[in-house]
Amino acid sequence: MTSNKPAIRMLLLIINYKDIKKAHAIFASQKAPAQYLCTGEGTVTNEIIDLLGLGVSEKAILFCPVLKTQMPALFDALTEGLSLHKPNRGCAFTFPISGASAYIMKILTSSELFHEEQKEEKKEEHQMIHETKHSLLIVTINQGFSEEVMTAATTAGAAGGTVVHARRLDSKETMKKWGISIQPEKEMVYILVEQDKKTAIMKAISEQCGLLSQAQGILIAIPVDNVVGLNTDSPL
Repeated sequence: MTSNKPAIRMLLLIINYKDIKKAHAIFASQKAPAQYLCTGEGTVTNEIIDLLGLGVSEKAILFCPVLKTQMPALFDALTEGLSLHKPNRGCAFTFPISGASAYIMKILTSSELFHEEQKEEKKEEHQMIHETKHSLLIVTINQGFSEEVMTAATTAGAAGGTVVHARRLDSKETMKKWGISIQPEKEMVYILVEQDKKTAIMKAISEQCGLLSQAQGILIAIPVDNVVGLNTDSPL
């Protein structure tokens, strides 16, 4: 069974905050105008801090929906323009999304890079998911527990992560039903991991910072199909 909709990816770019203007210019030059920005903090282990002289740094996280056919040229431009091949400069990766709003689709399909609707078999998409080499872990925890998450993750093999401050919007009835604290201030930790380490890292985080702990962590994993700039010897 095939679909007449173009194959879409969500691209996440994690870079130092000072490089936002460069990134924006690269996206614009590659006909990827729809970008969404949030800020976070990079995390590293004490060992890496001692070795490289690094610490917590302000990060920019850009979300950008793109056509699958845009990825090769866009990744090349991001790697060269932001020096993603160098340690501690950031990384970019994509994961498949099944659809987007009419506004986003209009932007994507009006691009000069879009010549005709791409037809892909669902079997091919499922095969990609099973063969992915990386996963994005997203951990939502009570505020103040990101260090515990990263300690568990790095002990199990993760290189680093990015912390984003958030706020829970669940109803009080829902929180009471599932035994979740009313504390609204949350942190979200984004950790890009190699597929063969994913299970061990997820298990370590769940054991230390799971829903029944004080951190009350909720963890999900998303398959990633393209990665540039991931250096296992340096943080995101």
